[in-house]
Amino acid sequence: MSISAIPPPEPLHIAEWVVTSGPLQVPPQSYLALLLALDDAGTCHNQEGLTYACPAGTLLLLGPADRWQLNSQQPARLAWLCFSLDYLASQIAGHSQAADWQLLQAHGAALGSAGHLAASKVPPALVALLTLLVDCYAGRRGVAQDALANPLAGTVLRALGPLLAPVHSEPTATHAASVVRQVLAYIRRHAAVPDRLHLGHLAQEFAYSPSHLSALFRQHMREPLHQYIVRHRLQLVENQLQASVLTVSQIADELGFVDVCHLNKQFKKRYHLTPTEYRRQRRRPSSLSYA
Repeated sequence: MSISAIPPPEPLHIAEWVVTSGPLQVPPQSYLALLLALDDAGTCHNQEGLTYACPAGTLLLLGPADRWQLNSQQPARLAWLCFSLDYLASQIAGHSQAADWQLLQAHGAALGSAGHLAASKVPPALVALLTLLVDCYAGRRGVAQDALANPLAGTVLRALGPLLAPVHSEPTATHAASVVRQVLAYIRRHAAVPDRLHLGHLAQEFAYSPSHLSALFRQHMREPLHQYIVRHRLQLVENQLQASVLTVSQIADELGFVDVCHLNKQFKKRYHLTPTEYRRQRRRPSSLSYA
């Protein structure tokens, strides 16, 4: 099934799709969206050439500029929640769960064109909440005016929060928070070009001193800049190990690692497995432990 546009004129749109076979193309839209694979949806690719495995329970957070394509060899159900930018702003301004909506807005601003894949193992409670929303509201117009839909959607966002890197948002947007969001988008665009991710280069790119940018990033993300970059690049390696047939050497080359030894060392430090061992055990996620 292939579509040229997703038609949610409503501020909050909830739907269920069934991908029967072949590619499902997700073009850029004027809203943020959560897409949950209720069944194994094969693989997904973004416009920057990155490939991810998309088993049941995979959650995608799509920004307004994202282009994604899902390729499934069998029928797969997809739960879809769309939030218009105006709707997000209204929820932040007057909703009791404003912090949850603000978190989604902050991540949407940080996505750039690269998109974001949440943790591949989504908690069962979040799957249940999303499924409940879809069962109750899929295809219904006027969802945004429903007294129960907004609190349920806010609860979904609260459950989603731990799966995303913690972007700290103050009650009013600040210039510093905007810079951090731009840095996040830059890192995701250039994740395979490590020379562009050195602190000195980033500081020059954003007109900050290295120490100031480093402190700013840590304050807003609650994680050191270098640690975030390493973690993000290793997640890309993990996705390639699951979704592609590339050798570890080819993955190292594609993602800009110095060599296979460098990749092996960094990967094993975080996952306690070599990339080859991880690939063998990828169907048994409970056997993994994280540093």
